[in-house]
Amino acid sequence: MRYFSGVDTVRPRVLITLLVFALPMLFGSWALLVRYRADLQWESRQAATHTLGLMETMLAHAEEANGQALPFLGKPCATAMPTLRALVAMVPFVRSVNLSEGNRVYCTSQFGLREIPYTADQYSQGRLRLMAGNLVRQQHPILSVRAVSPQGAVMTLIDGDYLNFMLNLNQRAMPVMLRVGDCWLDDQGHFFAAEPLLASQDHVRIQSAAYPLSIYAGYASSPTLMGLWQHHGFGLWLLSGFSASFACIMWWLLGRPRSPIHELARALQAREFVPFLQPLVASDSEQLVGAEVLMRWQHPDAGLIRPDLFIPQAEASGLIVPMTDLIMTEVGEVLAARQACLPDGFHISFNISAAHCRDDRLLRECRAFLARFTPGKVVLVLELTERDLLVADPHTLSLFRQLDALGVQLAMDDFGTGHSSLVYLQQFHVDYLKIDKSFIGRIGTESLSEHIVDNVIDLGGRLGLALVAEGIETRLQADYLKGKVTYLQGYLFGRPVPVRQFCDERLTGNSVSAIDAEGTLLAPA
Repeated sequence: MRYFSGVDTVRPRVLITLLVFALPMLFGSWALLVRYRADLQWESRQAATHTLGLMETMLAHAEEANGQALPFLGKPCATAMPTLRALVAMVPFVRSVNLSEGNRVYCTSQFGLREIPYTADQYSQGRLRLMAGNLVRQQHPILSVRAVSPQGAVMTLIDGDYLNFMLNLNQRAMPVMLRVGDCWLDDQGHFFAAEPLLASQDHVRIQSAAYPLSIYAGYASSPTLMGLWQHHGFGLWLLSGFSASFACIMWWLLGRPRSPIHELARALQAREFVPFLQPLVASDSEQLVGAEVLMRWQHPDAGLIRPDLFIPQAEASGLIVPMTDLIMTEVGEVLAARQACLPDGFHISFNISAAHCRDDRLLRECRAFLARFTPGKVVLVLELTERDLLVADPHTLSLFRQLDALGVQLAMDDFGTGHSSLVYLQQFHVDYLKIDKSFIGRIGTESLSEHIVDNVIDLGGRLGLALVAEGIETRLQADYLKGKVTYLQGYLFGRPVPVRQFCDERLTGNSVSAIDAEGTLLAPA
């Protein structure tokens, strides 16, 4: 069998190639983007963890100052002042230390004895409070660290400059924010009394286990293609090269000739298999009594393809079954529309093989075919070929019994050439024997072939079977067989033509003339 191009137009080939290029690019880019986001998340977490560690170290110093100031609660401010100022000078990050009693601060390291009201409820868990400023610097954020004892509380203040310094000590340039209670401080020193619009939707939050504060970190913008290119440019180059190579390979594969089976499947999908009809005439009167349906392949590039070039592959692959369904449907639709022109009992025969007998699909198709016609208008004949051995298992025997009950008749095609012809006669209910054209063609030239034909005719008569002689091309052959067989078929009475042409030319009357000059020369059936 010839090989044909698997793609008949450039457009499907281009679309498939572009799809093959685009899919790896899309999925690969998505995978790199996921990896990129994971990297950003990891970097944000690392930054937040690092910042939290610095904050906890700073708070530990503040708690150290609180611990040293607690013994001075309840004592006169003048007594505590030297120690408070020493703590500010000696303990890192401490800006001031303050003593309170009840709801007032009564002694500070900066101003000494003072009366400053404060509310303990504003401290998160009673320990930390982030403020926008104090009396000294009202627009300068500070963090107050509180320690409590029965005599009162000590508050150590950490300046906002230290906080900003800690929030900016990251190797990566990303926004980092401190949250204490409902108050926030960003790395630019901006104070927020409520939750601000976070710079990144992919931020991470690290909660301190020792203090009531959280650190938020994340890049200023969500991952973008530009950022992806900056971080994974080499990976994108590799992905592009892989996708382009894969697309080139696909373009080359689509341009190659495809296997016969794949090409048959494509042609079936495109409905390129078309039915041709060859007349069947009565032996005695040469009146048109039916037609054999022959399959042809109308290939868009190679033109009309003979059945011997594709039928064996179709049978071997099982595609012959849907191909037969296709032509049975088309023939049924065309003839049913013109059944008024058909003589009663018009024979329509289709070739089948062992592949058709593996399930009940053939039975359903035959029932659907006959349902298109008035009862008695057509006789459906199935011609059994011997290219594949048909096993007489219970399913096959049941199938033929149901077909026989439906009125479908069975013909043995090319009788005398196959090894299983006589076996089929014993196992199945056969109605017709078709004498192979290889014997018919030697009539008048070889006495042995005439003896074989006579023996087949004698066998058919003894078995009560109707006989069909196919491949008749000369008047000598037709005259020799007249009265010996039931039906004649061959080029002498008409070549295979498309089903609609057959209806237009052959159904105008019952007589069939010999080959006319207008017929297109086609491959033999």
